[in-house]
Amino acid sequence: MILRRSMVFGLVALLLQSCILHTETIMYEEEDLVDVAYYVPTYETTSQLSARVSVTPAKDYSVAGKIITYQNYIFVNRPNEGIHVVDNSDPANPINLHFITIPGSLDMAIIDNHLYTDMYSELVVFDISDVTQPRLIEEFTASDVFYYNPYTFIDEAVTTQSYDFVQYETIDASRGIVTGWEIDIRREPSEEWMRNYATLEMAVDTPTAASDASAEGMQTSTAGSMTRFLPVDRYLYTINFNELVLFSIGENYAPNRFARLDTGTQAETLFQLNDLLFVGSTTGMLMYDVSAPGNPDYLNSINHFRSCDPVVADAEYAYVTLRGGTNCFTESNELQIIDIRNPEELRVVARQAMYNPHGLAIHEDHLIICDGSAGLKVVDVSQRTAPRVVTIEPIPFAYDIILNYPTAVVVGESRLYQYDLSALPVVTKTAEIALSAD
Repeated sequence: MILRRSMVFGLVALLLQSCILHTETIMYEEEDLVDVAYYVPTYETTSQLSARVSVTPAKDYSVAGKIITYQNYIFVNRPNEGIHVVDNSDPANPINLHFITIPGSLDMAIIDNHLYTDMYSELVVFDISDVTQPRLIEEFTASDVFYYNPYTFIDEAVTTQSYDFVQYETIDASRGIVTGWEIDIRREPSEEWMRNYATLEMAVDTPTAASDASAEGMQTSTAGSMTRFLPVDRYLYTINFNELVLFSIGENYAPNRFARLDTGTQAETLFQLNDLLFVGSTTGMLMYDVSAPGNPDYLNSINHFRSCDPVVADAEYAYVTLRGGTNCFTESNELQIIDIRNPEELRVVARQAMYNPHGLAIHEDHLIICDGSAGLKVVDVSQRTAPRVVTIEPIPFAYDIILNYPTAVVVGESRLYQYDLSALPVVTKTAEIALSAD
């Protein structure tokens, strides 16, 4: 009898277990599951990125990027990919020499045959004594300097298929620098997924970290008004989101971390005039005294509505272009002229409507403004309170300009333009170069 009861209990236990398992299986099969597209970051270490640096044959230039000139060469950045090197010894016949592959590169400056550029969050240095064979000086690399937005590269992971449910895997900075994203489709219960719902818009961009010798005789590059890298004596001034990061340049040209200054706003561009440094930001223009370049002294700032904001200046006035658009926080497009004769009382004295202005340059009583798809414009500012557009040079897109009077180099989408400005306000195109690899 006891045996029979044990058998009965065992049978009952097996039956109950079977029912439970069967019930769970039915519930799982009927549960509302959804496909969730997970964006998963891919990482590379500094050494892996350095291994990707190379000099390759010339590439087609199709995207507007930063531009500098140095000696007889033009260096044009291809955003996040590297730098085109152009031999401009004969301005009528420039030669697209080669391409320096530098992942994550956006800005650059040159000091005495040493090219300084960013590689995502790193600062890297190349010896360009032989410009045909640039050499990365790996021991000069400074890590964790610049903020960059890793979500920028998500578009590269997007496929033609759209997903109703999207999730973003948390970034683990200890694994390296995010250089791309992959899509991983996962089946998840809809209720559970909705509880853990997160979108890219909910992610907050936060910055990832980041000997005084005479400058006499030092050769430096000339940059356009859109630059974030600027040599000032034996220092390299760089912009990192809302701060100025200064490097002292040693006798061997190694960059040494020197100082960081909070700008209190998202800084964008740098321009130097004698002992004054002008910082264009998304909320206005800042002025610093850099007569002691290792110890910049904040003077004043003038604010405006949020906008993209390159700036140039002469001895009495600063000229700022405000650009609207998706990344510039406003739809306003204009030139502002600011009286800087008394830095303690900065004031806007004139405005001129623009289409979509980018870089600009000043020569005496004329401004030359790159007004995006509206072309290159010459503005007469002989009366600073009454600017007048006097010349429009119709080119498909004007991004930035480097003025070396009486000539100028203008960078646009897929092309470089060179101009003779000796008869301003008349501008005469002397060369138009499609940077092709052929």
